[in-house]
Amino acid sequence: MAKKLKAGDVIRGYRIAKVFGPGMMAISYAALSPSGAKVFFKQYKSPAPTVVWYKDFVAYQRELSARVGSGRVGNFAVRQVDAFEEAWGGRCYFQAYEFVENGADLQQVLDAEHEQHRQTKVAPTRDTVVWARHVTWAKVLVSGIAALHEAGIVHADLKPANAYLVEDRTIGSGYQLKLIDMDFSLLADQRAPWHGYQGYVGTDNYRSPEHLVRGGVPTKASDVFTCGLILHELLAGQHPYWSEDQAEYARQVQAYAAGPPALAGLMPAPADNAEVSQALHRCLSPDAAARPSAAELRSVLSGLGKSASVPKMPPTAAGVPRPPLVAGALVLQTPDGRSLRLGVRTELGKALMRQFGQDAEFWDHRQCVVERNADGRWILIPVSPTTNETLINGRALTNASTLSSGDQIAVGREAKGIAKLPLTVRAG
Repeated sequence: MAKKLKAGDVIRGYRIAKVFGPGMMAISYAALSPSGAKVFFKQYKSPAPTVVWYKDFVAYQRELSARVGSGRVGNFAVRQVDAFEEAWGGRCYFQAYEFVENGADLQQVLDAEHEQHRQTKVAPTRDTVVWARHVTWAKVLVSGIAALHEAGIVHADLKPANAYLVEDRTIGSGYQLKLIDMDFSLLADQRAPWHGYQGYVGTDNYRSPEHLVRGGVPTKASDVFTCGLILHELLAGQHPYWSEDQAEYARQVQAYAAGPPALAGLMPAPADNAEVSQALHRCLSPDAAARPSAAELRSVLSGLGKSASVPKMPPTAAGVPRPPLVAGALVLQTPDGRSLRLGVRTELGKALMRQFGQDAEFWDHRQCVVERNADGRWILIPVSPTTNETLINGRALTNASTLSSGDQIAVGREAKGIAKLPLTVRAG
């Protein structure tokens, strides 16, 4: 049976300098490598070499390490520098990672901010300096997740404690981000070796809907969900679903209980508060397909993707763009005068459209979502994949779009000029 290392022990040339303590799957240490470099050292308790999926786990870790070591993701994730099997009382698997220091994880930083502002009774995000810092961290975090996903990796256990911030004034953002604790992250295109043998790693109050379903497998969209929770903390000042009772947390997650958040400050131009609020709300959708991608979220936070992600409103006869529809309710009207009035978030699909005739069969059961954002504007959000495209004014809808009175919603094919069951938007 393998035994625990202690300070001063040497294994495969690595000298243990400090014992950090046991985790669920491994014991962690600070160590000096054979070259004298400081490393973060892990001794695995699970899987043990006797476990049926152990060899596949080692191969999986090798591929995960190779992906982190290549491309942009290497700028955002801690790199593995060594991995080997060795006997220490018994056979055991070890990994060594680059050591990150001179910073703090995001949870520590947020806790320190709250303690600093506790006496003033002013939320940290109401401080303009803190707000600017949070916006920067939000952008860096989302860029890191986007890079991870580009490499085909799902972190699967995102939380503030797994985002390590290192101040670096030599780069534009001012901070390096290192995503840590990725030894049980997933390859998006390969099934995990432990699937069917044990569950997927997750943390209380940061589990995605996929973590909460028996047999569910975390995906890139799961990272977007948990990233959305962290962005709520950074930009809106609070976790939307925090609960000491994890059954209550799960109930709120599955009920989509949170609305679009009110941001604690003004997003720097060209980003738009309403668009950011809407994107953060979409991150928390129980439907993974309705969440934005990390790349889309990055564009919304920077404001750089607005022209590409939101279809332009058709001009009026005078050539002036239509204003956004701000109303307590909206009406969808067919060409023959029949109408549907909506005052709350509503999923539009086949069942609801059948009242308007046979062309409802061209709609999917879940085609798109209409909802009102934090500043009262009505938004149309696509759901994917669908058999036919959701069209707004004849153009395929690929991202959330602000609605205006006179806009026309339909389904069909933009390239072929086909639009079925057109519905004109009016104030209700």
